[in-house]
Amino acid sequence: MEKKVAGFFVKVPCVDNVGSCTYGDICKDWAENCPKYFAKYGIPCTCPIPPNTYTIDNAVIDVKSSLPSIINGDYRLTGNLVSATAGHLACIQIVATLG
Repeated sequence: MEKKVAGFFVKVPCVDNVGSCTYGDICKDWAENCPKYFAKYGIPCTCPIPPNTYTIDNAVIDVKSSLPSIINGDYRLTGNLVSATAGHLACIQIVATLG
């Protein structure tokens, strides 16, 4: 995860499992969160996700509670999915503006 600061993207450190973190088995989290956000765009909500190119342009996700103003800004999130047995599986990049 990177946040734009003074025109440059700066890596956000991993704090309390948020930021530039390494996660374990994401299939469980995917199954719980995917239907809320991605199913309406035709992205499968079960693992394994079939090989394909999935694109969501100009998606708006409503946040139901207020966010601290310090997190407002432009973000770039890049996720690399790897398997201990199969190696690199996929890459996802999300560009988001909070505020």
